[in-house]
Amino acid sequence: MPPKSRAVAQPSSQRVVRKPVAQEPKPPQLEPIVAFYVFFAANILAALFSPIQDCDEVFNYWEPTHYLNRGYGLQTWEYSPEYAIRSWTYTGVHAAIIWLGHLLLRNNMAGFYFLRLVLALVCSLCETRLYSTISRTMNPRVAIFFLMVMIFSPGMYHASAAYLPSSFTMYTTMLGFSAFMDWRGGIRTAQGIFWFALGALLGWPFAGALVVPFVLEEVLLATVTGELYEGFWRLLTGAVRSLVLLVVQMGIDTFFYKKLVCVPLNIVLYNVFSGGSKGPNIYGVEPWHFYIRNLALNFNVWFFLAMAALPLLLFQHVIRQKSISKQTLLRGVVFVSPFYLWLGIFTLQSHKEERFMYPAYPALALNAAMSLHVLLANFGSADPRDLVSKIPPKLKLAVVSLFVLGSFDLGALRTIGVMTAYSAPLSVYKPLNKEGATKPGDHVCLGKEWYRFPSSYFLPDQVRAKFIKSEFSGLLPGEFSEANVGFGFFPGTWLMPSGMNDENKEDPGKYIDLEHCKFLVDSHLPSVPSTSLEPNYISDTETWEKMTCKPFLDAGRTSTLGRLLWVPDWPFIPPRFRRKWGEYCLLRRRDQSGKRRLGWDEDGKHRLNLFRQSYPGLGIDDNACLRSRTPHRAGLRTLSPSSGCISASGLFLRSPIRIIHIMSDLRRRAEQQAEDAKHWVRHSCNAAHAKLNTTLKNADIDPKHLLYGVLLVATLAWVASIVTRRLRSRKVPVSRPSTPDLEKRSPFKAPTREPGVWIPQDFKRPAAAPYPDWSVTDTKPLPYRPFRYGPKYNVTMGLRTMHWDEWIELDNHYMKFHDLKAQRIIERGKKCSYTAPEAFDGAVELVEELCDYLPQRYPSLYRKTAVGMDNVVTGESFNIVERPLKEDPMQMAARFVQDDLAIMFEKADGQYYLLAGSILLAGFWRLEDKFGMPLSEIHTSGDVPQFKEKLEKGMMNFFRRVQPGNPVLRNNYFIQVDDNLAWSNSIGSEDSEGIGWFTAEKNKAIENHWFRSERQSLRRLPRSGGVVFTIRTYFHPITDICAEPYVPGRLASAVRSWGDDVSKYKGKERYQEVLLEYLDKKHEEQVANGLDLSKEDEYRAYPY
Repeated sequence: MPPKSRAVAQPSSQRVVRKPVAQEPKPPQLEPIVAFYVFFAANILAALFSPIQDCDEVFNYWEPTHYLNRGYGLQTWEYSPEYAIRSWTYTGVHAAIIWLGHLLLRNNMAGFYFLRLVLALVCSLCETRLYSTISRTMNPRVAIFFLMVMIFSPGMYHASAAYLPSSFTMYTTMLGFSAFMDWRGGIRTAQGIFWFALGALLGWPFAGALVVPFVLEEVLLATVTGELYEGFWRLLTGAVRSLVLLVVQMGIDTFFYKKLVCVPLNIVLYNVFSGGSKGPNIYGVEPWHFYIRNLALNFNVWFFLAMAALPLLLFQHVIRQKSISKQTLLRGVVFVSPFYLWLGIFTLQSHKEERFMYPAYPALALNAAMSLHVLLANFGSADPRDLVSKIPPKLKLAVVSLFVLGSFDLGALRTIGVMTAYSAPLSVYKPLNKEGATKPGDHVCLGKEWYRFPSSYFLPDQVRAKFIKSEFSGLLPGEFSEANVGFGFFPGTWLMPSGMNDENKEDPGKYIDLEHCKFLVDSHLPSVPSTSLEPNYISDTETWEKMTCKPFLDAGRTSTLGRLLWVPDWPFIPPRFRRKWGEYCLLRRRDQSGKRRLGWDEDGKHRLNLFRQSYPGLGIDDNACLRSRTPHRAGLRTLSPSSGCISASGLFLRSPIRIIHIMSDLRRRAEQQAEDAKHWVRHSCNAAHAKLNTTLKNADIDPKHLLYGVLLVATLAWVASIVTRRLRSRKVPVSRPSTPDLEKRSPFKAPTREPGVWIPQDFKRPAAAPYPDWSVTDTKPLPYRPFRYGPKYNVTMGLRTMHWDEWIELDNHYMKFHDLKAQRIIERGKKCSYTAPEAFDGAVELVEELCDYLPQRYPSLYRKTAVGMDNVVTGESFNIVERPLKEDPMQMAARFVQDDLAIMFEKADGQYYLLAGSILLAGFWRLEDKFGMPLSEIHTSGDVPQFKEKLEKGMMNFFRRVQPGNPVLRNNYFIQVDDNLAWSNSIGSEDSEGIGWFTAEKNKAIENHWFRSERQSLRRLPRSGGVVFTIRTYFHPITDICAEPYVPGRLASAVRSWGDDVSKYKGKERYQEVLLEYLDKKHEEQVANGLDLSKEDEYRAYPY
């Protein structure tokens, strides 16, 4: 046979005309840039419309990011420095992206969607990278199938733009796969390890398991080829890159937490080695088949194809002995194994969440694409030896088309179903962002809908989300500390928050009273009965008015088909298959007190102008109308001469002729607007029709074929509904875990007991960490300034959660307080310190608690002994085990701390009585006056403002339900016109009968004005059940605190906001002229010296 390069001459008579050899058709291909556009379009839809699936996304990532961007946000226990299992590096990167977005878009909500769009872009780039690698290294048809799975699966609709570490690791997984699969120019093991390490360290440590098959391949390859040195070097290079990344991350996280932390290690330790009442299982467990059901729902047929990838691959190579790609069997096994590995690992875990599967979604899509490629390669075989070769090609095409279109339809119906059913939480907050709808300091409250809150990015600036009590009984998020004075950058990241625990124990301090809510987000689902803790607020129209309501799927009344897929409300669909709806509403408190400003709002002015322009002869006086304070709800219907709005010359409006003229004019205008709308619709339809025809013609698509395709899709959807109806599954009631999904709920039962009966609890206060660098001479008092700007002063309990380390605060005023207390104990004895016999055990319990806590927190001041505690500075020794004690236990406890102390005990009547106390530095009240009184009488006898109206009920409820593990804090303040810390002589002698502000000298010099602030902690003693008050007083000259930025202006505004009752209680009339004049003067000086009032929120936050 002659060589191909040489032509063979033949006689003309013998020449043969040969047919050209048919070349094997190339598989269909799609350019990477086109694939990117397809990916990006799908991900943009997800970013704009996908509801938030998991409240962890909001509270663990959106809210901390909001804190970095805006200076406030909700904080979960994971971000407490005590646990530190969330990385500020990961959050900080996203906060920087939003910050860039805010340079262009000032709206808070715009930052939310800007980040989502960036995440959609990043996901699209990663998808395109993996698509290109699959097309190049395996088979272009496998790559197209991969694209189809990724863009038509409901799972990717949720995962692509989610702000979750699991989504981030999904991105890095795609980049890692690409690096390991693409060997052009050499093996990229180090690059692949780095990408997986980036996802594991910065995102989720467990995602590192996905790299195992590729590392094993590297080891096997190095062993077989004998290139052990090269293989070891590639692995070492990847490890070094990962270590550098870890060091950088630890440095950033250490900066934020202000202590050396390794967040990935902390995550592993908590999730793997926690047990008992801790660990992920306390948030709910699921059966072994949870992920099978979930993946089948989110990927339909693609999931089953992914599960079949390895058997089909072995079948193709071993039995059929045909290759389906450019890769060997070993590489094929390596490519499909990560999905099995991931599914196996997490199926074995008891705690399961849908988002845990996100990192493996690309692996699932790759497996499904390879399986479909194998099946089509065999199904399309033309080999006469194969049975499938007997099937007509058109029938094969029909079967394949039905399969693919059916998978597309199922995915689309599921995606649309979720979007339409659960998108209300992303919509109802929009009215709040309209101009004038809110003001700084407003509260948007969340009850049973707390876990659907889409983050503070949906609220206007300085409008806060708050929680009210619902049936949920786990731990809700707190708030990042907003202290800015002297705390450096982002103090909320390292200051120890209060009320946090890793056991999901409820903290009552996370709730506020419903009365303090101006707005409320609530839902009403007819299938869910109302309870006392979760009433139907929407129906309470006397208290709340609807700002906006959106439909929300009532899963309890909707059939299985309606919950799984989108079912339109078309007439021919049987009612039992249609979806049933409830309401998801944003409510605004109605103004029942009359304090809301009446009169015309901006919308009223606008309507008034339109009315005047329409009827210029009416004689409307704008100023008179605005002064008439006509309720804006009445609109223009109430205009009358008596209100002054209509002049005498305008009275002809009431004549029948004028009324007929106006009605005729209105009808004419309505008809004209209807005609204009009809022309616009006709023009738009014609333009759309022409554009569609042009598009179809350019794409060479027969309109009939397009119509048939649409009908086919509808038919498949109908068939799917019939099949699903026959396979309806039984509903199994499940309890909602603390991290709930969109449809779970959980019951809650409050602890009950008989009044006056306390069953000792086996609770031990957590060990206190030593106060950092505490010194009895150098540690300054904390700058509590617990007053707010007016114009309204709210009388509330003002409770917030307390971290156990913060129970007692000591500073460099300790010796002054200690000596003053010792002197008053000598001078006044039982008048200031006394324990009732029935309260002795509770007082002793308090002494024991202090002797345990103080040496832990202040080891340089106190040393624990076998019998009690020694004061290292004063030389005092306290024996708390001897009987009888050398002194009253409350008197002994008073010597330990700078606080005044009091213990309330419940009696059989359900009232709490003051039965033990040491009140030595109260300033304005005496223990001997209040001792033995119930809680209510203590306050009413002191004329506490609005106690009966606003405080008594909430206070009594709080006392009844407070548990030993839930301590709280509160602050208050007073103005005093003398410098006596222990007792303010300006209101009278401590031993006189008639005391009060009426005895105080009026308008004393400013040098005599002192700022008195109290920090109170409340906790229940576990053994005796007594509720302990600690009252720490901070006492400073007004002239000193007014040297601090913003303080004079804020304090002046606060004093002016006091109502008459509060002013009388605080003695305002005796000092207001001198005080306010001084405060205004100092405030003006600060402003003149360049004080930027707009930056106050960056400088301080309540209670500082």
